[in-house]
Amino acid sequence: MDGFVFLVVLSSALMHATWNSTIKQGPNSFLESLNIYIWKIPLTLTLILILPFPHEDSWPFIAVSVFIHILYNYALAYSYQHNDITKVYPIFRGTPPLIILVFSYLFLNETISFIGWIAVIITSLGILSISFTGSIIQKKSILSISLVTLSIVTYSIIDGLGARASEQSFSYLAWLFFIKGSLYSIIIISQQGYQTSFEHLNNNRIRGIVTSLISFLSYSLILWAVTKAPIVYVAALRETSIIFVGIIGWLFLSEKLSKIKILSIIIIALGAVLLRLS
Repeated sequence: MDGFVFLVVLSSALMHATWNSTIKQGPNSFLESLNIYIWKIPLTLTLILILPFPHEDSWPFIAVSVFIHILYNYALAYSYQHNDITKVYPIFRGTPPLIILVFSYLFLNETISFIGWIAVIITSLGILSISFTGSIIQKKSILSISLVTLSIVTYSIIDGLGARASEQSFSYLAWLFFIKGSLYSIIIISQQGYQTSFEHLNNNRIRGIVTSLISFLSYSLILWAVTKAPIVYVAALRETSIIFVGIIGWLFLSEKLSKIKILSIIIIALGAVLLRLS
């Protein structure tokens, strides 16, 4: 992987860990997610007005991706509401690269080197191993965790192909997040109640605006990266965000950083180095 692309994806991973931790920090993960996505509406509307229109071939991808992202965000908020972030996040982020690896090889005709295969497998196993420690996953969250995992696989592939088809990855993402943000906000406000939702938005607007910018930039960098490197390499390297999640959880969320987690982080770092060499 090109060195510049490598650094861009690592930067995205840090940003991704930051906004995920923000959702978990609040007492209500649904309201925290609303506080991120509602502020993306004016941001993406502004970008829509100034960026070139995405190529018509990308619109089927946008349509499907909107549905997948809404499902992902709702299931993500539910999972964080009932579980520690350092327990479920490794499952969310460790499983998809393995599935994408096989799918890319069988159906996308992407060139994946031997080192690339080893790198993705090592990275994923290192991430998954973190979930073996800590609290037990709530049984009522199994469905939501499964939906998040499958959604990540699906939108990673769809958005990777869509960004390539759009010929304008930032424009593709602006339209995707504008439509999705609008629909998702309506769903959460309807669920949580108008008064409760807008009181939370008003009291936490600065955090919401900053986090929404971080979230948008994070995924923008990923979509740019998949136009420069195989989707599975980008997907696997992005999941090194688990390293940052572990540190954030330890520093700010009172979650323990055990010896097993430290060992897992070392394994993930090894996988990242191999991805750079692949």
